[in-house]
Amino acid sequence: MSTLDSKTRVLIRDPKQRRAWIKYQIHMQGRMMADVARDAGVDRRTLYQTFQRPYPRMEKIIAEALGLTPQELFPERYDKNGLPNRMMGRKPNNSTVKAAKNSTATTSSHVQSERAVRHGS
Repeated sequence: MSTLDSKTRVLIRDPKQRRAWIKYQIHMQGRMMADVARDAGVDRRTLYQTFQRPYPRMEKIIAEALGLTPQELFPERYDKNGLPNRMMGRKPNNSTVKAAKNSTATTSSHVQSERAVRHGS
């Protein structure tokens, strides 16, 4: 894999410039982003989501197309150990959290009422 020079590292810190740089580098290979997406078996619109928000799988696909690592291409999205510096997976659904809280409260009060019946309170 190739590494980025210091000028390029500064350039790709700006998301708009990074997007243009990536597209230019892929174009210089005689390909388009749609080709990269097709080769990876994903829709091109999915690949473009990487420019809007963190998307580890797509970051890897784009980086590999350029001979880089995702950490080199999207440095603000990874820590010094190369791990994503964000929560992985989906955000918890509030209704699920509420249901869990409600069921715990019900169980807790149910247990207390059973104790009261046993002890004759």
